[in-house]
Amino acid sequence: MNEKLIIERKKLLDKLGGIPEPVIENKEWLYLLEEETRNSILIEGYFIDEEELKQTLAGNKPVSKSQEEAVKYFKTAKFIYGLAYESFKSNELLLGIPLIRQINKELGFNGEFRKGKIKIAGAKFEPPEEYIEEWVRIYIDYVQNLSENFFDRICVSHAFFEEIHPFTDGNGRIGRILLNYILISNGYPLVIIKGTDKKKQVYYKGLEELDSQLSDLFIKYKNVPPDKQEISKKLKEAKSNILKRLILEALRESLDRLIIAKYKEKGTELKPVSKLLKDLGYSPESTRQLIKRGKIIAVKIKKTWYSTENLVKLFLILH
Repeated sequence: MNEKLIIERKKLLDKLGGIPEPVIENKEWLYLLEEETRNSILIEGYFIDEEELKQTLAGNKPVSKSQEEAVKYFKTAKFIYGLAYESFKSNELLLGIPLIRQINKELGFNGEFRKGKIKIAGAKFEPPEEYIEEWVRIYIDYVQNLSENFFDRICVSHAFFEEIHPFTDGNGRIGRILLNYILISNGYPLVIIKGTDKKKQVYYKGLEELDSQLSDLFIKYKNVPPDKQEISKKLKEAKSNILKRLILEALRESLDRLIIAKYKEKGTELKPVSKLLKDLGYSPESTRQLIKRGKIIAVKIKKTWYSTENLVKLFLILH
């Protein structure tokens, strides 16, 4: 998945009215938020299936730890993404220490930056021990200037937050909420980083790829005030490959779902992609490759990919 295909999808979605307001009355937005909730807490080891989540959110009292974590995440993300949407409409990214602390509180923690050492499971470096607020302010400043090389920098910013690990608990969930907060504030839909074992390992490898480029900074400024200028320069030089591919693919899935929803709202009929492409002379193998490479805007319903005739023809002409 390349950036060009994502940018083309966003332009098309913008022509169709842009990302919808993140309200639960919007079926597609609710689906994305529920799936993001399930997968984000799954990365942390809390499993809840689709039906259980729906019942829990419908008002049944949470009884298990996974249900409690799902409810806290869903409510926090729902509020924060609503704020992100308002930031997008106002063309003003509202991000600061108070918001980051409040996300931590809403997830059930104390909202205080940690003091002293912390160990990230599986990481080959140790996060800074002191001056946590100064590190977070460098992260905030970096996020405020993402316009150039947007997709590379948003991946670097996500890894950087996780490397700072500013709180005792909840850093992974907070980082993923912040990732989506930034995306929505820039007119993109939220992304779902899958929590299955295979996808989770890819996600961790993506973080490790950036860890290897930035870990020297955490060694150098382990117990002394971080140098903003040096760190900012290093962040701008950092490159993401694995995490970038993962996030672009997740963006593709969310954009396609929202685009096709716009067509359905107009009464356009969805048809199997295999049928649409067969009528245009494409083989089943070509169909699979076009979908895999993102050359077709489509959504998977059960085991079948669906799209519209206009969307298929539009992207085939473009590519």
